[in-house]
Amino acid sequence: MKKFIRQLTIFSLIFIMTFGVGFFSQKGINVQAATTQTTTTNDGKLRKNGVLFTGISDNKYYKRGVFTKYTGWKNWKGNRYYLKKGKAVTGWKYLRDYSGSRTKYKYYFKKNGRLSKDLFKTFGSSYKKKRMKLELNLVTHNITFLLYDGKTNKYDIPAKTVVCSTARDGRSTYVGNHYLSKGTARSWFIYKKSNPWHYYQWGVFVKGTRSWIHSEMYRGTSNKKLIASTYNGLGTNQTTACIRVQAGNAKLIYDIAKTNRYSIPIRIYRSSNKGPFGKITLKDTTGKIPRNQNYDPTDPAFKNKR
Repeated sequence: MKKFIRQLTIFSLIFIMTFGVGFFSQKGINVQAATTQTTTTNDGKLRKNGVLFTGISDNKYYKRGVFTKYTGWKNWKGNRYYLKKGKAVTGWKYLRDYSGSRTKYKYYFKKNGRLSKDLFKTFGSSYKKKRMKLELNLVTHNITFLLYDGKTNKYDIPAKTVVCSTARDGRSTYVGNHYLSKGTARSWFIYKKSNPWHYYQWGVFVKGTRSWIHSEMYRGTSNKKLIASTYNGLGTNQTTACIRVQAGNAKLIYDIAKTNRYSIPIRIYRSSNKGPFGKITLKDTTGKIPRNQNYDPTDPAFKNKR
C-alpha cells in the first residue's frame, strides 16, 4: 500500500510538471511567465517568441527581423538611440538634436545605447558642481541644464530638461539673461504677500527679475502638505512671476546653488525650438497625481513611494 501511494505521488508530480503550467494558467492561477525566446532561423531573420522582430536588440536595429543599416535617431520602448549603420552608438557623441534643429550638442549614450537624459543621475552629484547654465523656454515650459564644454567653449552638453510653470499673464517671468542668486538658496520659500501665505520647497532667486525658482505650493512648511492641483498644473502659465518645478528638480537647483563655485547664468526666452531632449511634459515624468495626494512624488523624501 505504501509503495502504491509513493508511486502515485511521483506520478502526480510528473504530471503537474509536464502539464500543470498550461492548465493553471488557463484557470487564472499565478504561474511564472515564460521568458522571451530569441531565435534566428534558416532565413537569417531575428524572431522573438516566433514573431519577426522590429526594434533594437544587442545594440542593433532590426526591421521585420532583418538587420537594417539605418543611420539617425530612433525611439524604441520610450528610450532614444542614435544608430550608425544600424548599430547604436555609445559614449559621448556630437549630434544634432532629434527635435529637428541644426544645433549640435554633445550627448552621452550608455553602454546599452540608450541616451542619458539625466547626467546628474548617470554620473552622480559631482556633476552638480560643473560649470553650467540654465535655459528656460517660456513656449515649451521647459528648463534645460547645459554643461560647459571646454573643447567647443560652449554650453552644449545637455544634462537634463525639466517641466516648469511660469507667470499666468505671460509677461512677469522676465525674458532676458540673468543669474541665480546663489546666496538666497533656502529650503523653504514663504510668500507672505498673499493671504494665506504660500509655502514652497527649495527656493532660489533669479537676479534682475521678480522670480524665484521653487517647488509647487504647500499649505505649510511640511512636505506632506502639497496642494495637488498646483502640481498637476505644471507645464502651464499659473504663477504670479515665479518659476515652479517638481520638488526633486527644485532640490537639484538648490543643491547647485549651494555647492557650485561658478556663477550660474539663466537665459529666459521664447522659442518654438523644442531643445536637445525635445519638449518634456508632466506626462513624461509622473503624470498627474490624485487630488487627495499630499506629497510630491519626485521629492527625495518619498522616493520609496514612487
